[in-house]
Amino acid sequence: MDNVIEFNDFAVSSNNMNGETACWLCQKSTLLRALFCQHCGTIQPARPMDHFARLGLESRIDIDSDQLERQYAVLKRTLDPMRFAIRGMGERNHAAKQMEALEVAYRTLRDPLRRGRYWLVLHEKEIKETKADNPMIADLQGELEKATLAAQCDKIAQKAGNALEQGVMGLMQSLRTQNWQLANAILAEVEGLEAVLSDARARRATIAPHMGLSDDELTSVK
Repeated sequence: MDNVIEFNDFAVSSNNMNGETACWLCQKSTLLRALFCQHCGTIQPARPMDHFARLGLESRIDIDSDQLERQYAVLKRTLDPMRFAIRGMGERNHAAKQMEALEVAYRTLRDPLRRGRYWLVLHEKEIKETKADNPMIADLQGELEKATLAAQCDKIAQKAGNALEQGVMGLMQSLRTQNWQLANAILAEVEGLEAVLSDARARRATIAPHMGLSDDELTSVK
């Protein structure tokens, strides 16, 4: 899996979001983090900020999932396209961009592995292109190459999924302690396990597409 995070224009730290800029419509001063101008009420462009700031969360590797869901739900309702249906093209475009940025931020932060990758880049730590040297990954890949039954693919996927879950836990712990080198090494192993899971799904679909675990069930082992 590609482990390069696309920041685009979402990379300004939440610590820098108390500054001001000019409203694109009335040109009066408004906060960088404001969705709407406090003077004319017009929705603002999707300005640069990190995913935590965009969702109104404290910038931490461990987040409150319930708070994330609440913040996302409120912002999603606020940016509902129906609320801007009779507005001008400029406002509709800004609302759409704000929604797009919100969805990216939410998908990244709600998933521990994506959040871990993002945390590394957010802290300007290079995600090195390293090859996983975990012998378990090589063994699982070897087993998968020889698999001729759906049950064998399911078993391999289960093993990889269990190991992946443990790997994500190790990744998060290394990020908490700022052990960047270990985090990079664990990330490489996790991505190797993700590849095994993906290959197991593909091979199983070839062997017996309508028997055994579904794609959703295979995904759940992660």
